[in-house]
Amino acid sequence: MLGLTLLAVLKGGDIIIDKGGIRKDLLAWHLKDVKALAEQYDKAFRILLELLRDENPHVRTNVIQVLVDMLSEGKLEGERKKLALEGVLELVKDDDERVALKALEFINALLETGGLSDEEYDRVTDALKDVVKSGVPILGEYAAEGLGKLGAKVVKIAYKIIHWLFSLIGSSKKREVQGAAITALTEMAMKTEDRKVLNEIFEGVADLLAHPDPYVVERALYSIERMLSREKEISTRNKLKAITRIKELKGDVKLGLKASQVLEKLEKSAVASEEFISETEARKKLEVTQYSIDDVERLLDAGKTEIVAEMAKLDPEVMDKVLNMLESEDYSRRLDALWIVARITSHLTPSDAYRILPVLGDFLKSKNPWARETAARVLADIYALYPGTSKFFSSLLETLLKSGKERDVEGAIELMARLSDKISSREMLSGMFKLILKLLDDKKTRGVTLKAIAREAQKLLDLDTESLFELKDKLKELYGTEGGKYDEIIAGLIDVIDDILKMRRQGIVPTSG
Repeated sequence: MLGLTLLAVLKGGDIIIDKGGIRKDLLAWHLKDVKALAEQYDKAFRILLELLRDENPHVRTNVIQVLVDMLSEGKLEGERKKLALEGVLELVKDDDERVALKALEFINALLETGGLSDEEYDRVTDALKDVVKSGVPILGEYAAEGLGKLGAKVVKIAYKIIHWLFSLIGSSKKREVQGAAITALTEMAMKTEDRKVLNEIFEGVADLLAHPDPYVVERALYSIERMLSREKEISTRNKLKAITRIKELKGDVKLGLKASQVLEKLEKSAVASEEFISETEARKKLEVTQYSIDDVERLLDAGKTEIVAEMAKLDPEVMDKVLNMLESEDYSRRLDALWIVARITSHLTPSDAYRILPVLGDFLKSKNPWARETAARVLADIYALYPGTSKFFSSLLETLLKSGKERDVEGAIELMARLSDKISSREMLSGMFKLILKLLDDKKTRGVTLKAIAREAQKLLDLDTESLFELKDKLKELYGTEGGKYDEIIAGLIDVIDDILKMRRQGIVPTSG
């Protein structure tokens, strides 16, 4: 309430504003009241800035939120904007991650409005670079988005950032740093109006396809795929360079499918030009450009989800509308949105990705098998793009598994299977295997777990021989229990394990995953 912050109006019209009252309002989440006071009275605004240094992280976070709201409504201009930036910049390295994240959110919003001085742009650049270099997952990804926006806004800064980011990818061994740097480059390429900047980035990312780390190569493939939505502005020389690099990856087991998909798009783009393009492609491009955000609902009603997906790649407003539809009260709309998101995952910014994680997690509990499987694939793709989401995934899996509900457990296992497709490692396989054994011991989760193992039977090839014997023993132990309810599935799985063990003895398949 404003009563806490506004103590009294004196006879002369002067207003006494209480710092303690504003602080209490911030802790009580009366942010609209605080914002109204700060907009009207300069003294209240200056007290707000002082509270950026408050010892309580909740106070600091909510002060920044008030500034974000003021900025979004055009109520933070001139000297006030300068002072706000000065105060918030110090908080991007705050010990409390929530405060630092909110500070980055403010800076990213500020970069959208532009209009900073050269000195301010330089300070923002340095602050964002420090966060990216730190390798702190979530913060690095949000800072990367900010660097992308900054480079797109100011061309003379763009080239410095570009060279620094590629150098960082080459020198750092941290995947979180490498991933954030590639995110920054991709965001800049997608937002810049300068064709030279776009091509500079595309060429550098094409070179990353020869990087020794498969993670960097995969991120480069996603980046190139996204940049191809601006294919007309990318030089033929750069496209041909990328094609040559990608052809060397087609035989790679892990990257081959994505490489083939991107290669197909590149080859079509390389042979096409403003003068020569297939009739089908020309019709498709014309169809997409003739629609606006106002046509999205009508297109979905007509079953033209592919057109909306292409529009979302090109228009941030359409993307925003599609993401909002994931929470629509209309179930068919939610499924339309999920279908579209599954096809444009590589086009999600860090902000987009973090925003939709909870609703995608809810889809894992769906009665609809397609919705569960699709949500799991999108979540796994997001994890591959933005490792900072790992805390969310840990929490989500724990929640689903602890519920003991069959559908929740099925969603959790589906997610783990898709994650293992993306980031297969001995540690992940070992963790999944131990969890599977635990779920098989529980009658409430045994049935859904056995069915999931049967669906993913090809993954048994990834287990080492010792684990296969352990699983076989567990299955034999369960055979005949619960009145033989699952004996058919169990017998089939034992046969599969025996076949794998036989092939290993004959040297047909490797002896370990």
